[in-house]
Amino acid sequence: MAETQMKVASAPVLAIGVFISVCVATAGSGSTAVVSPSDPRLQVTGPQVDRWTKKWQQRLEMGEWQINTQIVRIWELKPETLGNLRWNADNHTATIKVLNPLDYDLPPAETIQDIEYTILHELIHLQLSVLPRDVASKGVEEKVVNRMGDALFRLDKGDGYRPHSTMTRSPAKTRGTEASRTKP
Repeated sequence: MAETQMKVASAPVLAIGVFISVCVATAGSGSTAVVSPSDPRLQVTGPQVDRWTKKWQQRLEMGEWQINTQIVRIWELKPETLGNLRWNADNHTATIKVLNPLDYDLPPAETIQDIEYTILHELIHLQLSVLPRDVASKGVEEKVVNRMGDALFRLDKGDGYRPHSTMTRSPAKTRGTEASRTKP
């Protein structure tokens, strides 16, 4: 009986603690937005981005890669980017950074889907990393990655999916071991 009372009593304390930690994290970031505990953007967690990464990594048959995905704040990415990829082809390791949903300009429901899309986008860049890199073809690569990503996402999400990547984008700034997804 005492154990049941303790569980019931601790549930509201846990909910309040989550709410406070979100508010403190948001306030500490310099943001003035107040985030409700029911905000769907809070569904985007480290374990969630790991699940999306594993799902798309498996579908793209990239099992030889060790991929770490991180949710980062806007100041940890280059300006006007939604994600970033760095890789080491010698040891097949890569890090994908995706923009924290609290820093997005899209509606919350679209933000969640866009973060998953960014992971797919960066994985396609990684898949193409075996090809020779040419500074002059950055725009072409970005267009190909967007089209492949849109097609794969439409297959996964259904015909109702409307890609953001059909909007005009500036080409990703890529160097030999890095690629970024830019904002529309």
